Amino acid sequence: MQSTTCIRLLTISGLRFWLWGVLADVVGYVIATLFRNRSPRPKALADQLRGAALVVLIPGAISAIFSRLTGEIEAERVCDTISPAAQQILFSDSGSTWFLSHAVLGTYLMYTFVALAAWRVLLEIWTKLKRMQPVYLAVAMVALCALLYQGETGGELVYAHAVGTTHAETQQQRSVVGQ
Repeated sequence: MQSTTCIRLLTISGLRFWLWGVLADVVGYVIATLFRNRSPRPKALADQLRGAALVVLIPGAISAIFSRLTGEIEAERVCDTISPAAQQILFSDSGSTWFLSHAVLGTYLMYTFVALAAWRVLLEIWTKLKRMQPVYLAVAMVALCALLYQGETGGELVYAHAVGTTHAETQQQRSVVGQ
């Protein structure tokens, strides 16, 4: 359990790479668009930001893979011990909330982050794809909002329902001993 927790913390930190990579890409694109032909300084800054974005998006995508895997391990470990309300957040069976459940959204975000990192690399390699950069940025911003929602549901699982914490394990042990 200790090694899973350490890997989980590292992957959450790695997802911050993706977050900052998208933000650097957006700011770089906006600066490049606003100051297109005015001065070489903003263009250099935009190029540096977009280069930095590329560097941090790749570790962020790798972290998304590890986050998904460690999340699945942790979910299997605590699935039988958590409350029904927490189980509903983790994996909902009902219609539209199924997609927004923590486990399902985590899986889709992993695939999305890997695809966006590959798309960003292709934008850098092939100049013909440069005109697709606004589409890439729009999709990345939607994924960024989904990542924030994923963090909110994960926080709710941990702080409101004590999923995966020693507090929850202590309560479970007390209830077993009391019976």
